Amino acid sequence: MATIENIETDEFILDEKTLREIETMKGAGQWSIVWRRIKKDKMGMLGLYIVIFLILMAFASWILLQFDTWLTKPEVGLLWGNPDNPASLNNLYIELWIPGLNKANPVVLFNHPTYQFADQVKLPPSFMHPFGTDANGQDMLSRVFFGATNSLALGFIGQMTTVVIGTVLGSIAGFYGGIIDDILQRVIELLYSMPQFILMIFIIVLFEDIKVPGGKYAVVVIFFALIGWGGTALIIRSNFFSLKEQDFVEAERALGASDLRIIFKHILPNSLAPLIIIVTLGIAGTIFLFAALAFFGFGDATIVSWGDDLNKWQDQLLEYPWMPMFPALFIFFTVLGFNLFGDSLRDALDPRLKD
Repeated sequence: MATIENIETDEFILDEKTLREIETMKGAGQWSIVWRRIKKDKMGMLGLYIVIFLILMAFASWILLQFDTWLTKPEVGLLWGNPDNPASLNNLYIELWIPGLNKANPVVLFNHPTYQFADQVKLPPSFMHPFGTDANGQDMLSRVFFGATNSLALGFIGQMTTVVIGTVLGSIAGFYGGIIDDILQRVIELLYSMPQFILMIFIIVLFEDIKVPGGKYAVVVIFFALIGWGGTALIIRSNFFSLKEQDFVEAERALGASDLRIIFKHILPNSLAPLIIIVTLGIAGTIFLFAALAFFGFGDATIVSWGDDLNKWQDQLLEYPWMPMFPALFIFFTVLGFNLFGDSLRDALDPRLKD
């Protein structure tokens, strides 16, 4: 009866709280249940809030920079400001034109991240410059804000490329086994025997003369994808080994389904949980890897990123602490946010890990 506080059976007792939870879960889908579990984890929600904030900041900075660059093109005409007003010139400020106001006086949102104000060098944090300025006269708040786009993009693109390669190779090896699986295992063992960080430094030095903005990081992302897929491939391979013998796969085979249909329509969707965890936790590691490369002087100073700013001003920590401190803090909070959310997501997708 609904009025009793406990229901007792021969094996266990269900208290009222457990009954309410069971009632809540009735009719809920898998991802609804996962979301409920994540919401109960305070640290996981903190990580999610950090991740959402950073993603919104990166997206907003990219939109603002593209919008500002477009508005300051002479051929746009209609929205072009007064050339005699410094705020209307590109590479000074990030401006906003509000309809109805004087076009010659746009609202200044940020100092441009690459513009150097010669008379505002090494200023401490203030109302005009909340994060201070660096030794080049660049506004550190602007550098941190607009550096979020490149920093997060590098982590996301680098991790996604390794996941795609690892998923494809792991799926093939796990589904077919045999000689294909043996070859994959030997290749992964070879990759694991290589010192990844040292190899990346070697590759960067080889392509040091690249003149394209951000070209060094493009090379690193490609190389990282080629050598970093092993862990993903092993996890997907083990999932395929356990799933390919299940009844629903045998039923598909009996109905004449092709191997590609079985792999991508039935087995791979059931491996999404570990893939999501790999991506979430891997982004933090990839961001930290690229920041570490930049910290040791192997980044690309032609783009705005936290790691390159940290490398540029690491020797100024004692005399001008705000210069390296703010890029370092944002790297720390990014890694912390993705790790907290990734751990919570892992526990929510597989509650047995909490035991």
